[in-house]
Amino acid sequence: MSKILDLVGLGLIGGTIVSFIPGLIPNLEGGLNPVFWGCALGALAIIIYRKKQRKKQDQNLSK
Repeated sequence: MSKILDLVGLGLIGGTIVSFIPGLIPNLEGGLNPVFWGCALGALAIIIYRKKQRKKQDQNLSK
């Protein structure tokens, strides 16, 4: 599961970078467009999920 989230996160970060640079995706203006925000929010969701999982795992180890 961890490796899959790493790959999905990497793809989302790549999509964020590509969508921010103008001219790489036809018919999309560079900058803050919906593709950028979708990828950025997806990457943020993965970061928050993994942080919660680590916190839960640390609590279980300390018991």
